[in-house]
Amino acid sequence: MPPLKKNSFKKGFKTWADKKSIELRKDLGLNSNDALCAFDLIAHLNIPLFVPQDFKELDTKHLDELLGNGKEHWSAVTIPLKNDKYLIIHNPEHSAQRQQSNLMHELAHVICDHKVDPKIEETGLAGMLRHHDQEQENEAIWFGGCLQLPREALIWALKKSMTNNEIAEHFNASVEMVRYRIGVTGAKIQLVRMRY
Repeated sequence: MPPLKKNSFKKGFKTWADKKSIELRKDLGLNSNDALCAFDLIAHLNIPLFVPQDFKELDTKHLDELLGNGKEHWSAVTIPLKNDKYLIIHNPEHSAQRQQSNLMHELAHVICDHKVDPKIEETGLAGMLRHHDQEQENEAIWFGGCLQLPREALIWALKKSMTNNEIAEHFNASVEMVRYRIGVTGAKIQLVRMRY
């Protein structure tokens, strides 16, 4: 899990992120403690999703590099299109849990309506892919984690005395993500204060 840099958010962002993650579950007919599948959410939001193999004109040596030697060097990318539309390309060679995390991060960018600075946009796709807005990245890290493991769901799981491994399995998340979310949300501390 990448660390948050300069851990500050707009007032109310964390509360909004948790509420939105529950709202999106409800939109898909899920309860707050149900796993939210990134692929289902992408389909629900009508975002085209691709893997490198979908680009038939891509040279085999480039495809081999993306999905072979270079597969650990990239996860997913959101490409802005016209009229507030997007497409996502993701790495299918990662574990199922990491793919969920990768895609939730990209969905966070879309749902948060993150924009590329027009000056950066003028540099074309290569410039946009190299651009890194730290505030937007922080929001995507936080909200992507909320989409996978909202605070309310963590409280539910901890009240049931589920282990980190059981929580990870239930929510199709990595154990690392479970530990991270429990730590940053203070879910265990909240339960102690509730004397649960």
